[in-house]
Amino acid sequence: MFDANRVQRIREVSQPAQWKYVPTTDNPADHATRCLTADEIAKSNWLTGPKFLWETEASPQTADIDLQIPPDDVEVKPTVVHIVQRMKFTSFTERMSRFSSYSKAVTAVAVIVECSLKKRGKLFSKTQVRNLAETNLIRVIQQETFKDSIQNLQKRSTSSRRDDPLKNLDPFLDENGLLLVGGRLKRSAFLYGVKHPILLPKRNHFSMLVASHYHDRIGHQGRGMTNNEIRNHGYWIVGCRSTVSSLIQNCVTCKKLRGRRVSQKMANLPEDRTEPSPPFTHCGLDCFGPFMIKEGRKELKRYGLIFTCLASRAVHIEVLDDMSMDSFINALRCLIAIRGKVLMIRCDQGTNFVGASHELKENLNKLNIDSIARKLLSQNCEFLFNTLSSSHVGGVWERQIRTIRSVLDGILIQNGTQLNTSTLRTFLYETMAIINSRPLMVDDLEDPNGPLPLSPNNILTMKSGIVTPPPPGDFVREDKYARKRWRRVQYLANLFWT
Repeated sequence: MFDANRVQRIREVSQPAQWKYVPTTDNPADHATRCLTADEIAKSNWLTGPKFLWETEASPQTADIDLQIPPDDVEVKPTVVHIVQRMKFTSFTERMSRFSSYSKAVTAVAVIVECSLKKRGKLFSKTQVRNLAETNLIRVIQQETFKDSIQNLQKRSTSSRRDDPLKNLDPFLDENGLLLVGGRLKRSAFLYGVKHPILLPKRNHFSMLVASHYHDRIGHQGRGMTNNEIRNHGYWIVGCRSTVSSLIQNCVTCKKLRGRRVSQKMANLPEDRTEPSPPFTHCGLDCFGPFMIKEGRKELKRYGLIFTCLASRAVHIEVLDDMSMDSFINALRCLIAIRGKVLMIRCDQGTNFVGASHELKENLNKLNIDSIARKLLSQNCEFLFNTLSSSHVGGVWERQIRTIRSVLDGILIQNGTQLNTSTLRTFLYETMAIINSRPLMVDDLEDPNGPLPLSPNNILTMKSGIVTPPPPGDFVREDKYARKRWRRVQYLANLFWT
């Protein structure tokens, strides 16, 4: 297009007979694009120009110039020929399939009706023309789809009406030739369109346009409200419920507003989730926090480290002074000393811990994962890391963190500054015991004669019943400020139970 515009401009201001051609061997302007060496430029006419410029009359070439452009020239704009093919429709209903909305269909017919009225010398308002177009449009569609029913009504044949599929609707023709629903409401004070709505065929494109039009007007509400809106505006679609249901099912806006989220098919569980093993032989871990505590006059941050058994779903919670490797190793040694040897640990890679604050994420860089792995391998403990940005892989411990944090956040944010490190550890142990008392099965919870539901504490302590009942005694809110720290812990544990 760029070249075509320039060539056209040249052709407008000149004739080909006026043009002269400079051969490329004599044109010094071409030397700049040929990567010539210094010696080649010195021997060329770069500084002197072509020889014909030094002659009395400059005549680069007088021979005829061939202006024929080869057809395969890539710089020539191709000529595009558009072939218009007229659509052949077999019925008026098929013509309606070309419209995407009810308003466009009525507007197109209104233009034709208005032109016809002007030829006859009749003048109508825009509203009258549109109403007339809508009446004509519906009448033609009814004559195509309800042809037999209309003929039976015109003939007033009782025997033929017995086989009419619309006989239960008691149809009749009005003065405009439209097929309306009859019934027993002729003497009611309702609007005429509500008493005798216009019949529209089932599985028809125009009926779908009508349903879509009123579905949009009510803000994409449900099936019942769409049916009522269609009826209130004087239309009766045969099989309206299925038509509206199909419309809502294929409506893009309804899918965005009320569509169900597609769930991903989960992979098979690893062997350490399905094979029976002693508690905490295979476990997953994660960090949560931070929580603010008070040591003297200083406010410090402490973090929680949760271990969850992949077989029994028991949890073990330790307190971390910071996010360093030493604090983590100490917490891991406490787990091994209390729960026994650990053969496998699954964990995130430190960048996607659930519930960690921005500061926690920055401090995670201090956690030297390679050094931890080497120390664990020396103790015959395998350390497996999830893929980056794949926190869903660790759902077994992420879910436990949610269970704990849903209560701890509300309690410790308001009351954390009344605790020090030892009382925070005691409170987290109380929390751990409560979490481990949860039932692993809910099938027999409502059966008074059923067995006691199994809990992780039954596996850890081999004792039946609830291992950690609600704290005994009467603990009130003022105990948060009591000098006896154990009463603070008992009060907060009672809040956790509640």
